[in-house]
Amino acid sequence: EPLHRLALKTNLLYDAVLMPSLEVEYHLTDRWSVAVEGDVAWWRNTPAHKYYQIATISPEARYWFKTRRRWHGHYAGIFAGGSWYDLENGGPGYRGDIWMAGVSYGYMFPVSRSLSFEAGIGVGFLHTEYEEYNPYEGHNVYRQTSRTDYFGPVKLKFAFVWRLWDENKEKGGAR
Repeated sequence: EPLHRLALKTNLLYDAVLMPSLEVEYHLTDRWSVAVEGDVAWWRNTPAHKYYQIATISPEARYWFKTRRRWHGHYAGIFAGGSWYDLENGGPGYRGDIWMAGVSYGYMFPVSRSLSFEAGIGVGFLHTEYEEYNPYEGHNVYRQTSRTDYFGPVKLKFAFVWRLWDENKEKGGAR
């Protein structure tokens, strides 16, 4: 059986809303892995602004429950992360940053020797501080600064997974 230590992933849900994502996960042991996910959308539609700009990075540590093979089955994780954003659709705009931390649960199921799908959810605390503005004649007119704190779902995933680094690990050494 091949030993895949590394996986590249893309969250198909984020890709569908034009926020391309890439995640790299590395298995440290049979039970523990670490991952870092990044998502970026930097769309702009002038002349009346219409920004959809967001960048997110989120590292995570995962514990994999006992399964027959690595990269299969259930995991629980702990994550933190941050985002920077500027959202505006021809009306009031919102520019700020987000900090979040929480716990995750997921399940990975294989479709071939090196490909899988992964479904997951993250629940936690999110804090954002942002400036509200109105676009006017090519400029952003400041309105106010606001803050929001939120507890609940903060991550949702249905990812396509490509498992890499195929080492042949056989008991008793290589044949």
